[in-house]
Amino acid sequence: MKTRDKYIYKHLNNKIKMTAIGLMSGTSMDGVDVSCIVTDGNNYFHQLFFASYKYTSKIKKLINQFFINKNNYIEVCNQITLFHIKSIKMAAKLNNYPLSKVDIIGFHGQTLLHKPEECWTWQIGNGKMLSNSLNIPVISNFRYRDICLGGEGAPLASLWHKTLLNSLSNKSYPCIFINIGGVSNMTYINEFKDVKYCFDIGPGNGPIDLLVNKYFNLDMDYGGKKALSGKIYLDIICKILKFKWFNKLPPKSLDKNELNSYIMSCVEGISPVDKLATLSRLVSVTLKKHTDLLNINPKYIYISGGGAHNKAIMNGIREEFNNNTKFMNLNDWDIDAIEAQAFAYLAVRSYKGLPLTENNVTGIKIDVSGGLLNFPNVK
Repeated sequence: MKTRDKYIYKHLNNKIKMTAIGLMSGTSMDGVDVSCIVTDGNNYFHQLFFASYKYTSKIKKLINQFFINKNNYIEVCNQITLFHIKSIKMAAKLNNYPLSKVDIIGFHGQTLLHKPEECWTWQIGNGKMLSNSLNIPVISNFRYRDICLGGEGAPLASLWHKTLLNSLSNKSYPCIFINIGGVSNMTYINEFKDVKYCFDIGPGNGPIDLLVNKYFNLDMDYGGKKALSGKIYLDIICKILKFKWFNKLPPKSLDKNELNSYIMSCVEGISPVDKLATLSRLVSVTLKKHTDLLNINPKYIYISGGGAHNKAIMNGIREEFNNNTKFMNLNDWDIDAIEAQAFAYLAVRSYKGLPLTENNVTGIKIDVSGGLLNFPNVK
C-alpha cells in the first residue's frame, strides 16, 4: 500500500481555517473526549460538537493489566485506537456531521507513563491505524519532540488557554487557567497577556478516583458529595507537600503514578470520606502553594476539567483565594471539552508548522512545532 503525502492534501496547505477533531483520553483513564472545532490555529475558533465516551470495562481491565505485567502491548494499543475510532464515528453521527468535512485529527493517545527526566513519554495509540480507518490525516505523538529537545513535554495547552481567554469580551490580566484532570495543571498569563508559566501543580482527580472506586465502587466522587461529608486533615496535606517535587520550580510535569503510592501511605489510618476530603483540599492547597512560590497574584482564576464539577475542590479554591475566583461562563465555553479542543487546535498548528508552546514554558530553548503526521494509505 502506498501512503498519501502532503502533496495530495495540498488543498489543506492553503486553508486558513481548518476543521479539526481533537481526541483526549486523560490521566484519569476514564474514557475519550471528542471535540470538533473550526480554527485557524491562532486566534479564531468555533466549536461544532463535543461528546464524551466512557471506556468499557474490557479496556480498563486491559490497561490495568498492562501496568502490572507489561504484556499484550499490541492488543492494548489496538483496542484503545479502535475505541477512539468508534467514539469519533458515534460523535459525528450523533451530531449529523459528515466526517468527509474533517481536515485533520489530533490524537493525543492514552498516557501510560511520563518520565521527562529520563527523556521519554508514552502515549499509547496507533495514529496510522486511526488515519487509515477514517481516511483523514492524523497528528499523533505531540509530546515527543519537546521531550527530545530537553523539555517536559507537558502541559501543552498553554496557547489554547491563551486563545480561549482572548475570546472573552470581559477579561482581566494577570490570570490563571487551571485544568483539573487526573493531574492538575495551571497556565499563568501575565499583565502583558503573555504565557509566563504552564506546568503541572500536582494531583487532581487521579487519587480521588482510585479511592472512591476502592471504597464505594464509583468511577468518581460525583459532585464531591463523599468528600463534603468528610474531615480535612491539614497535617496530612502538609506531610504530602514535603515531597520534593512540590518545591521544584517550573517548568515541571508529573506522572500521575509518581505520587500515588506516597499519597496513599500518607492518608492511611483515616476513614474513606476523610481521605477524599483531604485529597480534594490538596488540589487547592497545591495551587495556592505554587502561586505563592512564584509570587503570582491573579485577578481571575478560570477553572476547567472534571474537578470543576467537584464542590469539595471548588470550595477549597474559594477559601484559599478568599473567594476571588472568576468561573468560566458556560455560555462561552464547555469546560469538559477544553482538553480535547486543545488537541484539535494543536493538530492544526502542527500541520501548519507552528510552535506548540511559547516562551520556554516546557523548558525547551526555542519555540518549535511537533507531532507526527500520519496520512491514510492510498486504496
